Amino acid sequence: MPRIPDKHLECVIYLYPSVDDAQRGESVGGTGFLVAVHFSDGRERPFFLHAVTNSHVIREGHSPVVRINTADRKTDVLNLPANAWFHHPDGDDIAVAPIALTHGYHKYTAISQTLLLTRESVEGLQIGPGDEVFFLGRFISHEGRQRNLPTARFGEIAMMPSEPIRHPTRGINQESYLVEARSLSGYSGSPVFVHIPPLTPRPQGSAHLGAGPFLLGIDWCHLPDYQPVLERDQKTPVAERWYVQQNSGMIGVVPSWKIAEVFDLNELAELRWAQEERWQSEQDRG
Repeated sequence: MPRIPDKHLECVIYLYPSVDDAQRGESVGGTGFLVAVHFSDGRERPFFLHAVTNSHVIREGHSPVVRINTADRKTDVLNLPANAWFHHPDGDDIAVAPIALTHGYHKYTAISQTLLLTRESVEGLQIGPGDEVFFLGRFISHEGRQRNLPTARFGEIAMMPSEPIRHPTRGINQESYLVEARSLSGYSGSPVFVHIPPLTPRPQGSAHLGAGPFLLGIDWCHLPDYQPVLERDQKTPVAERWYVQQNSGMIGVVPSWKIAEVFDLNELAELRWAQEERWQSEQDRG
C-alpha cells in the first residue's frame, strides 16, 4: 500500500451529538466524509458538496453536528439538525446531507462522485477478494481533540457483497462487503477505498475507469466473534451459553452504489437543481 495522499485525509469530517461536544472534542459520535456531486451537465466545477455517514450515526447515535478543519489549523462546527440528513429509503445504513463550506476558510477536499464504484465498474475492474483497501476515520483513543486528525487503517477484501449481513438494530439485511481489517467504535461512517496497484493486470476496456483509489463504500460495522468461557483446564466451558465477545477482524462495508441511490432521491435532486438555477442566473447577470 503506498502513502495515503493528504487530500484523502482532508475529506474526513467528525460528527458529534452537540455543538458543545464538537467544540470540546469529546470522544463521542462518528466519522463522515465529503463527496462532490457534479452539475447536471457533467461539469466538475462548481459542484455540490454532500456530507456522508452512516444512518445509525445520525439516528441511533444522535450525532448530526459536523466538525471540520479550517485553514488556520483550527476547527469550525456546523450545527446541522437531524432533519437535514437524508436516509436511504430502503433502510440501508447511509445518511447524506447537503453542506455549504467556504473555500479558503475551511480546509477540505471532496471525493468526486466519479470515484464511487458501481456494480458495473466493480465487474469491469474485476475487484474481488485480496484487493487492498484503506479506510480513514476517528481512532477515539487518539483522534485529535483540538483538530480533526483522522487515522488510516488497512486491510483486504475478504468477501464480495453476495450475501447480506443482518443489521442488529434495523432488522434489515444490509448488502455489504466483508473486509479483513480491525475497526472500532468511532470509525462508523468512515470512507473505505480500494487500491489497485498500477501494474496489476486488469481486463482490457477498464482503463477508462482510471487508477483510483476508488470509493468501495462506508464502514458500518465490525463483526464480533464469540468464544466460550473455559474452566481452568481450558477445555470445559464454564457454563452453557457463557461467551466472550471479541473483535473478529472483519468489518462490514456498505457498497458505494448505495450512496449514489441516496444522491438520486428526488428531494436531494430538487435542492441541487434549485441551486444550479441560482448559480446559472448569477452567471448570466455577471
